[in-house]
Amino acid sequence: MLPASVTLWLTFVSCQYELKNLIRHGIGMDLGIENEALAFAVPYVLGFIGAMYALLGIFTITKWKQSQETIRNLWKRTLVATPLLIVIFAAMHFGAFAWGLLVGIFAVGAHREYCTAINLEDKGIRAVGMVVIVATVILGMDPDVTEMSVFAWAGPNAAGLLGLSLFLGAFATWAIPIIQDRSENVTSEVGRALIGFVLIWFFIHGVYLMHLGEEVAVGAAIFAVLNVAINDSMALVFGRIFGKNKFRPVLSPKKTWEGVFGGLFSATLVGYLAQPLLPQFTSIETAGIAVVLAIIGTMGDLMLSALKRDLELKDWSQMLPGHGGILDRVDSFILVAPAIYWMMLMLGA
Repeated sequence: MLPASVTLWLTFVSCQYELKNLIRHGIGMDLGIENEALAFAVPYVLGFIGAMYALLGIFTITKWKQSQETIRNLWKRTLVATPLLIVIFAAMHFGAFAWGLLVGIFAVGAHREYCTAINLEDKGIRAVGMVVIVATVILGMDPDVTEMSVFAWAGPNAAGLLGLSLFLGAFATWAIPIIQDRSENVTSEVGRALIGFVLIWFFIHGVYLMHLGEEVAVGAAIFAVLNVAINDSMALVFGRIFGKNKFRPVLSPKKTWEGVFGGLFSATLVGYLAQPLLPQFTSIETAGIAVVLAIIGTMGDLMLSALKRDLELKDWSQMLPGHGGILDRVDSFILVAPAIYWMMLMLGA
């Protein structure tokens, strides 16, 4: 007779397997979603959104007198984040072009936001960065672009296009002051412009996730989005409820160790359960990928926070109520997108 602990574990695994099959072949397909990864993920996402609203409702009722400002901010963030999540998954449903268009819009907005924040006045430097970003996004919107003989050198996953765009962006940025024959403020302007360009170059790896092949592309993109959403959201929730010890008080005064570990734990658990998104790997392996991405995403958050503190900014802009600017919202994804892209290539997915 099996020990009770083993029996419980086998029961959990069996139920998990049946739930995955039910969602994959039932609920998701009933919603008219043909992509298997998307059909699997959407019910979970809807459930997560519902759970977040339920938690917010409970928190509002129990903590209203003590934390009115915090509660208002949480509701504002959630009400803005919900349609964003819906738009993100809708873009994936309509294919690589729609997904690339959405990421491209965010990339252009983020680049403009960054240049405004650092007061980059040289229109030439701003323009070359924008042109390279837009061109790289447009090429990335077609997953079959490397089947054209003119782009065959870029490889089946279009990694060559990403490498070339990084070179062209850096070269063109340096070329502007050389063409102008000036040296005044070159270190400051070129250095700050290159930081912004590299940040957006990281971000547009999200477009190129669709070049990973039909069996991986959408699943990898969803896995990255879920990882960022869960890590950020649950870090906030755990931090608000249990947070006592500051994590990095200079870079991010509101982050706590409790919140960070809560986010990492939640992202790892979701990574384990979301194994069908990356069927080439086992659940333990996807949990490992998830924790690496969550750590990298937290680093991305702190990286942008460090820049803001240095520039003496509270938020990059006020475009997204409750979130700040585009860069405030995608700060974690900026590093997670290239991380999962290169991890999938390195792991042979």
